[in-house]
Amino acid sequence: MKSIQYNLFLSKWFMLFLLLILSCGTDDPIPSDEDDDDGGEQVTIMPTVENLEIISTENPNELQVSWIYPKEATSVELSYYPEGENEANAIRNNVRRSTSNEGSYLIKVPEHGTYVVGAIAIDNYGKRSKEVKDTATPLHKDALLTVFPEGSDPKEIGLRLTERYIRTVDTQNPRVNYPYVCTWLGAFWFSRTIGDEQLYNRLLARYDDTFFTSGSSDLYPAPNHVDNNVFGSVPLEIYKTTGAGRHLELGLHYADTQWELPPNATQNQRDWHEQGYSWQTRIWIDDMFMITAVQAQAYQVTGDRKYIDRTAKEMAMYLDRIQRPNGLFHHTPTVPFFWGRGNGWMAVGMAELLRILPEDTPDRPRIEEAYELMMSILLRYQAEDGMWRQLIDDPVSWKETSGTAMFAYAMIVGVKKGWLNKATYGAAARKAWLSLLTYLNEDDNIRDVCEGTNARNDYQYYLGRKRNTGDLHGQAPLLWCANALCSDL
Repeated sequence: MKSIQYNLFLSKWFMLFLLLILSCGTDDPIPSDEDDDDGGEQVTIMPTVENLEIISTENPNELQVSWIYPKEATSVELSYYPEGENEANAIRNNVRRSTSNEGSYLIKVPEHGTYVVGAIAIDNYGKRSKEVKDTATPLHKDALLTVFPEGSDPKEIGLRLTERYIRTVDTQNPRVNYPYVCTWLGAFWFSRTIGDEQLYNRLLARYDDTFFTSGSSDLYPAPNHVDNNVFGSVPLEIYKTTGAGRHLELGLHYADTQWELPPNATQNQRDWHEQGYSWQTRIWIDDMFMITAVQAQAYQVTGDRKYIDRTAKEMAMYLDRIQRPNGLFHHTPTVPFFWGRGNGWMAVGMAELLRILPEDTPDRPRIEEAYELMMSILLRYQAEDGMWRQLIDDPVSWKETSGTAMFAYAMIVGVKKGWLNKATYGAAARKAWLSLLTYLNEDDNIRDVCEGTNARNDYQYYLGRKRNTGDLHGQAPLLWCANALCSDL
């Protein structure tokens, strides 16, 4: 036993002696991988990322980061923190490299501000490059509907569309059907909004020359259908500026006759009239712009509550009859398709009515509820590029511009009036606006506009509708969007 203890004692002292000898061989430290051979200066372990680019997206508080990997890198560590704050609190994410040399990452910052974004390349052994940094400021939610890329400014687009319409009415025989009425309305709205008196007077001269010269009364549509009576909305809009009796008289004629039962009314029309609704009621989704537009205008110029109260009652009844549980609308009670532009008429009709409707109107809560439900459901069906489709819920159907413009308009109004979340719906409307402009050609005609469409219980009928270019069904709502974006509403 003593022999074993003695041998362990000798082994211990031998190892201590050996370590002492080795440690006395040099005074220099063991070389580090991070020091070179010429004097110990630090060198870069591996190349840095190249072409680091940080840009704001079309959504608030988002930054899109892109870069080129060095060939040795297997990942990049991204960091970001608000400018002026402690870098130690930076948020870090490791982005693994795919087969491509190009990398990208979407940063969603917690609040608006200018951010410092850094990128460090890392290889398979954990070696790291020097950090590359840059700063960027994402789009603020308040700028979603006010700051636009070059070539997409709403005032510029609105001017182009208005001039295009002036060329249209200058080169065609006078037309009174509702697509022309809607475009007249948009052009007058827009020219007033931007304060362009010369443009407004040019429009006014053309309108008065057409509809108030000798014999022009022959052009007036018979006040016997919702698509005809909407004609009265334009002279009422003009009256707000001119104060001319001729404009007021013409406009009120169409507003009043929409509720005055004609002698030759059918029993169905009499039934609607007796319930306090317009005898022109037919429960088609188009009606909720055609009726509300002229009635709301009549209320604005006269202050008479009968106009706004009765149209609100009419709207509430339509909502009860044809809005589905998902918030969208069938074309008619017997045509179970969610047609894009038809739903657009409802969206614009509700937005415009709510914009004008007094807060104490009994039917206002019902309309607000329906409007908010529809807007929330539309978000689900908006395509990645911002468009909506000919049949809203059908991913097979084609992307259609008139309905898209109408939905964008309804959302712009909702955001500006404070009814809708600014970040969510402002981003959706912005995306739609920018996408719509890609459909606008060099002649300022928008393409892929669904042609005029009757109601038919036939799926293929809706998918097969012609895709027109320059159709006023599309020109008008795009002009409305330009006006709403320029306006305080």
